[in-house]
Amino acid sequence: MGHLERLTMAKSRMTGADGIVKAFRQVTLNLKTPIQQASRKALKPILQEAKANLTEGHGVETGHLKKLLTIKPDPKNKAAMHVGPNSDDPHYRVAHLVEFGTQPHDIDGAMHPGAEAKPFLTPAFEAKADEALKIFGQEIGPAIEKAAERAAAKATKK
Repeated sequence: MGHLERLTMAKSRMTGADGIVKAFRQVTLNLKTPIQQASRKALKPILQEAKANLTEGHGVETGHLKKLLTIKPDPKNKAAMHVGPNSDDPHYRVAHLVEFGTQPHDIDGAMHPGAEAKPFLTPAFEAKADEALKIFGQEIGPAIEKAAERAAAKATKK
């Protein structure tokens, strides 16, 4: 390919792209709620499994940790959801201590021996991830089609 042909190719431009970009943006805007709904439904098996993993002697003698677990929006990406402790409860910080354990440490001059890790979220994810993905796919597919239809209908009205 000669220099002139390359220059001509570099200057070529696709037309109609603006309409496509606008349509994709509209589809994306219409998907935040369906993504949250599909995610919430898909994460239920993981939440149930995590709660089932919290058995007596697993750092849950009071049952409070089970009550803390919920499905909630990710603070960094509001369309995404995750399973974790409800951060509105002041005791939410205990979840990671149970999941990962603690090293021996000093508490007000007294030595605490630490605590063994008793994972409940990681095994729940590992056990139910495939099921969660299947549910998400079943839920989000129709929502994407519906959002695309709405965006197409809106684009044809203009």
